[in-house]
Amino acid sequence: MITYFSRISKSKYVILIFIAVSFISLLTGEILHGYPLSKVKSAQWTNTRKAPYLIYNGNANQMEVHWQLTSTKTCTIEWGTDTSYSDGSANTAEYGSSHQHKYVIDNLTPGAKYYYKVIAGSDAHTGSFYSAPDTSATQLKFFAYGDTRSHPEDHDKVARGILSEINSNPDFQTLVLSVGDLVSDGEQEYYWDDEFFNESYSHINQMFAELPYQSARGNHEGNCILFNKYFPYPYVNFHYWSFDYGPAHFVVIDQYINYSTGSAQYNWIDNDLAASSKPWKFILLHEPGWTAGGHSNNQDVQNYIQPLCVKYHVPIVFGGHNHYYARADVNGVTHITTGGGGAPLYNPDPSYPNIVVTAKSHHYCKIVLDNNMLYFSAYNVGGTLIDTFSVERNPSGLISNNEVHPAEFYLKQNFPNPFNPQTSIEFSIPQNEFVTLKINDVLGREVATLVNSKQSQGKHSVQFNAGSAICGLPSGIYFYTLRAGGYIATKKMILMK
Repeated sequence: MITYFSRISKSKYVILIFIAVSFISLLTGEILHGYPLSKVKSAQWTNTRKAPYLIYNGNANQMEVHWQLTSTKTCTIEWGTDTSYSDGSANTAEYGSSHQHKYVIDNLTPGAKYYYKVIAGSDAHTGSFYSAPDTSATQLKFFAYGDTRSHPEDHDKVARGILSEINSNPDFQTLVLSVGDLVSDGEQEYYWDDEFFNESYSHINQMFAELPYQSARGNHEGNCILFNKYFPYPYVNFHYWSFDYGPAHFVVIDQYINYSTGSAQYNWIDNDLAASSKPWKFILLHEPGWTAGGHSNNQDVQNYIQPLCVKYHVPIVFGGHNHYYARADVNGVTHITTGGGGAPLYNPDPSYPNIVVTAKSHHYCKIVLDNNMLYFSAYNVGGTLIDTFSVERNPSGLISNNEVHPAEFYLKQNFPNPFNPQTSIEFSIPQNEFVTLKINDVLGREVATLVNSKQSQGKHSVQFNAGSAICGLPSGIYFYTLRAGGYIATKKMILMK
């Protein structure tokens, strides 16, 4: 009997010690899935803790590459305009106390594509980016989304959609705006490793390696010690700053210090917007002024930021905080809630004031600037369009218009895919064109013609039924090709019966 109870007591003691050690390790940010980070060995990464990711610091001739290792090593970075990486190379030494590395690639040609490779012991990471457009550029494409915390598997789907857009149109390889709440608890290293920089999510890591990540501070960033550590933007003060990129000026607001009338941040925002000569100005923050329920409308945005947007003709304020998509139009200013980057979804209420569109979905936003026109669209992770609008800029201000004329040719991935037996194929053309849309099998044999006629400018959707009497196709891989003017695009789809 004594032996029995002794064994139980010892077992309980061991368990209590394990729990205590694990808890202490978690608080200090040194545990990952129950094992100390120094002991975690990845199937792909031997020395890497955070793969290379990009930050744009506002200097049009530079791009920053950041990464982190598991131990002290000297790294080599190489870069160039092709994969021979012949423009330059450098050795990097770690800085700080946790094996971080950084290199600023300088003297870049505006609007040029660069490739880079980071070598860290036996690990080799590659990526690419486009340098910032020339300051006189009149066209720009970029992405926006946010609230990526909690569910990296959903964030990975959003990243996959963004990468698909870049693959279809390389002009979108510019930058991505984030409205914050990157991880569940920004004060713990664990969450940065597990939710944001986890090697298991290949699309996230590839997106970080190909698009500079420009983020506002969210409430889940906490005291921002780790946010500053991994995203050391050149702040004016606290966590607010601004930068130019081609024809656009972006103002990043810190909502967790005072920005009421007369405050240091308010005065800076006012002066910064007044000083910018860029034709397009945008505001990036976390808590939206007008949204569709969940967290309430932010009154400070309504009282202090909205009047500045009207005064300086800011067409869009990007926010998140609520985990869905919503658009509100207020006196010519569009307030976007783009909180569907991976966090648990909320139920939007379209009856809230000034709300035009809502969608409960993980999603991303695409913005196209073309001289005096802005074209906005939002897509869910399945590739379905959930909202679209345009804004016209003229000398007297901005005019919103919900009817969009596409600025480019575009062929979307069919949805659903795989499919059985029916799927939808969407394409856009910027002007009236003769269009063909054909289906071929893996041997190149034409199996169906869906469009073979002149089509009007705009978006078009075509249904393809592989089970029809005409087709009667077997399961397998098929390709659909759009030809319009000089534009040709082909995508793969899978019929799975």
